[in-house]
Amino acid sequence: MTTRQSGGPAVPRIVLLNVGTAAPRAVHRQLWLLREGDVVVSPLVPDEEFLRYVCGELGVDRARVRFVSAGENLTDEALTAPALVREVRALLGHAAWELLPAHHTEGVAAFADLCGLPADTGLRFAAQRGPVLLNRKSHFRQLAVGAEVPVPEGTVVTGPAALAAAVERYLPRTGTVVVKRDDDLGGQGNVALTLKETRPLPGTRATLAADAPEAAADVLWAELTDDRNPVLAVETYHRSTDSFYAEYLIGPAGDVTFLNSGTIRRRADTDPAAPELVWVGLELPAELPAGTSARALTASARMVALAAAIGYRGHINVDGIVTGTGEVLFNEANARWGGSLALHAVGERLLGPAYLDTHVLSGLRDVPALPLPAALDVLRRHGLAFSPETGEGAVVLGYDPSGERPLECVVLAPTRERARALEAGIRDAVEEVRR
Repeated sequence: MTTRQSGGPAVPRIVLLNVGTAAPRAVHRQLWLLREGDVVVSPLVPDEEFLRYVCGELGVDRARVRFVSAGENLTDEALTAPALVREVRALLGHAAWELLPAHHTEGVAAFADLCGLPADTGLRFAAQRGPVLLNRKSHFRQLAVGAEVPVPEGTVVTGPAALAAAVERYLPRTGTVVVKRDDDLGGQGNVALTLKETRPLPGTRATLAADAPEAAADVLWAELTDDRNPVLAVETYHRSTDSFYAEYLIGPAGDVTFLNSGTIRRRADTDPAAPELVWVGLELPAELPAGTSARALTASARMVALAAAIGYRGHINVDGIVTGTGEVLFNEANARWGGSLALHAVGERLLGPAYLDTHVLSGLRDVPALPLPAALDVLRRHGLAFSPETGEGAVVLGYDPSGERPLECVVLAPTRERARALEAGIRDAVEEVRR
């Protein structure tokens, strides 16, 4: 039997949902991080029905969570708007507050100063745009090599001629290279060039034939670079047996805590002409052999320790792969909330802090859209909703009230096999309602 974890820390929190978008599903999934006493600064006014559902599952008193809506994406400019700052300050009183932003940015540091919060190491680092050092592909390669973190063979290039030369140099190693935009999310800035079949590859948005490297370099340079992205990274592409991440939290004193690891699940699109694979979701914990897992966590921790040493504070995740020969290679770091943080919060709050020892959490990002009442009714009628008595079932993780985006669910189960059975049950039940 499991119990919901309620309550919160002694120090109340200002939670900044500066997640890089105002898309409702992306914002609503972060509500699983809420605790009583929080002041939440959000791009939008949350859907009240979904908010009450989340609070009910977490055992949180809805009346003890307060929201301030910016009415737009929480850019640095939006965070420092006088009206927003006044509204937040009016809620703070004279208590001490913890600041919990999705991204530590220059605007977050300015917001903290305007709200009268003390400037700790992490905020001072953010005020100098320090986290940019960790989030760009080019900087990651530079720092990872310095920290002896294994990365694919490759280089950073500053022009189309250098790009063509790098493609020609690294292409023979595996028959495929990946060209990476310096600052992008979810592989959307990654394009593969290959001597093999041009089928969709994990971690890329397109796969192109590499029969004319110079011409391809000119096209890709024009497409992938701009004033914010003046360089590209070129890497040897390795077919992987596993794609994984490790997520950590760097505390105020620079202390490093491992939070969770997971596997990135993808599938082929139902459209055979689609240029990329469909991201199904994340599954926690990562399913890696014990020795491989130890090597992966040891190496990724070196990268995180370096981030802590130079002044970064907050959440950070490091992405990697396991090659067909068992080699562990790392692709990038993201100094911000990872896509797994909401799932991790669900696991801790519904199952307890040791949930990774007893359960698998499986995310599904592509459940067909349903209104929230209908989705919850389907889960409950078919015995698929999470039950604290059995310690298994599903919750709706992310929700778009407009119905324009699929639901995002997370399955909690004692084994991977049971998780797959519950996933199949969810898909069948939702499809039945939609017919």
